[in-house]
Amino acid sequence: MMEAAGVTEELKARDPMRWVGLMNTLKAQVEEMILNEIINE
Repeated sequence: MMEAAGVTEELKARDPMRWVGLMNTLKAQVEEMILNEIINE
C-alpha cells in the first residue's frame, strides 16, 4: 500500500509533512480493513 501511495524514504526526506499525512491516511485505511475483517468473521 505504501508503494502504491508513493510513500518513500525520499518523500520523507523531501516533504516530511506530506509523508506524515500519507502515513496517517494509510494507517487509518489499514485499521478500517482489520476492523471489517474482525466484525465480518
